[in-house]
Amino acid sequence: MSSDNPIEVLGIDAGGTMTDTFFVAADGQFIVGKAQSSIDEASAVVESSKDGLEGSGRSLEEVYGQMSTCVYSGTAMLNRVVSRTGIRTALICSKGFEDNHRMGRALQCYLGYAFEDRLHLNSHRYDDPLVAIQDTRGVTERIDCQGTVVIPVRVEEAVVAAKELLATDIKAIVISFLNSHANHSHEEAVRDAVIAEVKSSGKDIPVFASCDYYPSRKESHRTNTTILEAYAAEPSRITLKNLDDKLRALGGKFDVRVMASHGGTISWKAKELARTLVSGPIGGVIGSAYLGKELGYENIACSDIGGTSFDMALIVKGAFAIGRDKDMAP
Repeated sequence: MSSDNPIEVLGIDAGGTMTDTFFVAADGQFIVGKAQSSIDEASAVVESSKDGLEGSGRSLEEVYGQMSTCVYSGTAMLNRVVSRTGIRTALICSKGFEDNHRMGRALQCYLGYAFEDRLHLNSHRYDDPLVAIQDTRGVTERIDCQGTVVIPVRVEEAVVAAKELLATDIKAIVISFLNSHANHSHEEAVRDAVIAEVKSSGKDIPVFASCDYYPSRKESHRTNTTILEAYAAEPSRITLKNLDDKLRALGGKFDVRVMASHGGTISWKAKELARTLVSGPIGGVIGSAYLGKELGYENIACSDIGGTSFDMALIVKGAFAIGRDKDMAP
């Protein structure tokens, strides 16, 4: 690639073993860099960039300064969920529903099983819940499905719960009440009370109310996704901020964007970062669909064999479906 061919896009694929960078020029030409992944992901991206630009006669500062965008994809968030290595998260829910999260959905115990295994209860198993029961607290309140307050929220119970949880080693607090999508008032009152307790404790612990992130019906879905936001996405947000800061320090004038699970991109600053849970695999699906179109194949089974998880997608008649529910086989 000649030095007078400006590089416009940086693509990053951060895996558990290697970190790859793709520098794409205005005319479509590209060069690839590779470096071993490390805990300091920003440094791994820089080393990979140096590898890609070696021999091009261009400095990192020159290239980063002329680029218009950067798209990141990675498996760190997904790996935290699969391997249960996210941050310790607490849950404040409607009293009487403390066990709902650890009970899980029936689908969770047989997703990915052969039909004959689905018929036998002994073959079903549940993975450990993302939030342990000892880190779960219930608060008296009730809102019906129409959004009408049936039992006023007892904020004083939430304050006691927050004090108890803050006395432990939790790193994030999630709040999710029944039917809060129809009426946010109870969650908002408890959220404000919990945030006040966090501040008075002197700790730096984020608080996630489901009505602020995913105000939709189906309590188990909404609760699980908000928990993912705290448990797995929050650590990635810190990583992406460090990456964005590093690239800007080297001359970048763009915001880092992340591949989202729907196939588009969102800013790393987006509030709902859990939407990028499968940012690594989804890029491969889009690439497979494009490659299949170029080669004349409409029906494709594509896979991503990683060190932690095995991901698959089916492309049927040149298209792939996007579901709203996040299901992962054990």
